[in-house]
Amino acid sequence: MFCVLLAIFARLPPVAAGAAPGFRRGATLVEFFEFPKTVDAGAGRAYADPAYPHPQSALSLFDFDELHRIGFDHMRVPLDVGPLLGGDAQEQKDILDQLVAVVSAINRHGLAVLVTLFPPSLHHELPQTYLDGLNGSKFGAYSTAVERVATALNTVHSGVVALEPMNEPQSQCRIHFGTDWTAYQQDMVERIRRIAPRLPLFLTGGCWSNIEGIVRLDTNLLRDRRNFVSVHFYYPFLFTHQGATWSMPYLAGTVGVPYPASAGSLAETLELTRARFRAVPLPDGVDRAAAEAQAEAEIGKYFSQAQGPAQIEEWMNKVADWQAREGVDSDRIVFTEFGAMKQTISGVAIGRASRARWLRDTSASIESHGWGWTAYVLRDDPFGLYVHEGDRNPDPELMRALHLNDPLSSPAE
Repeated sequence: MFCVLLAIFARLPPVAAGAAPGFRRGATLVEFFEFPKTVDAGAGRAYADPAYPHPQSALSLFDFDELHRIGFDHMRVPLDVGPLLGGDAQEQKDILDQLVAVVSAINRHGLAVLVTLFPPSLHHELPQTYLDGLNGSKFGAYSTAVERVATALNTVHSGVVALEPMNEPQSQCRIHFGTDWTAYQQDMVERIRRIAPRLPLFLTGGCWSNIEGIVRLDTNLLRDRRNFVSVHFYYPFLFTHQGATWSMPYLAGTVGVPYPASAGSLAETLELTRARFRAVPLPDGVDRAAAEAQAEAEIGKYFSQAQGPAQIEEWMNKVADWQAREGVDSDRIVFTEFGAMKQTISGVAIGRASRARWLRDTSASIESHGWGWTAYVLRDDPFGLYVHEGDRNPDPELMRALHLNDPLSSPAE
């Protein structure tokens, strides 16, 4: 029997034999610390006190035992560090105590937790606002907040917890004239390691953590088994972000894009999009005709390129090539964000089958390379995996698409 078991383990692929538990299949929870409460508006907008009034009560929104049974092994908990930067000592302590309590509560259900830090966006600042030089005042303040979080997470002994120091840090893939994100990342990792030498950390790249930035990472930090790599994936962007009012103006009016392209028609998508543009509100100053023309051009390109699983695999192969070049173990690569928005017309859901196919193809491709994934997001619309936000359990169709188990009780249709 021993010889048989030894032979079996010898044949296991490297990712299975050496896989780190905890970050294979997960989802993001935005209900706790991603959206701090604010007061006033405009230039006078400020964080409320407390900025996170009900994180403990948000735990009751989820059946973590059921999520674990469904097949999730970790949850990602974003934290906007703005209130940590602006709050007094007591406010900072309260937030960190709440964070540790939430992480510990999730851990107790057998789920690992990835805490991802979001730079403040109180006045719509970009993350790179806080990358003002290694000796800059803003980066110094941000790094101090990172150290405080690392110190707090170092006290967690209820299960696996990891830290990602900055979400989507830089729009450029690489800065050649000035200080690149990788230098800031190196600096923060060194600071954290002095405080929490065993804390798992997630590295990332520029280009909003997309693949274009990841494949430029060539740091020695990649050789450290305590470090993971965080990748974001939203391709084809026209499909995943159709209807997004916060992104490029043309996407706000785009609707009815199928996945794959062969599952629908150019004429039908153009018809739905033209109708949406006649009604959808656009930001002040946006040229509606120009936005609609760009939408039509992008839709035409999507169909002419026959976008589908082949293009997804092309993107994944870029990561695989980089992985081989840098010698990164498969179990250290996690797609910490990937998802596609729900689509509705007059309040009626459309394109559910397309969304399920995209989730299936993307997660299957990720897993075929031995990497982990974290869906964005678990519950909240428009990316949520629930039929309705108020349901107790996720959408069975989407759970099957993600190769997970059906919920024991199906949500109401």
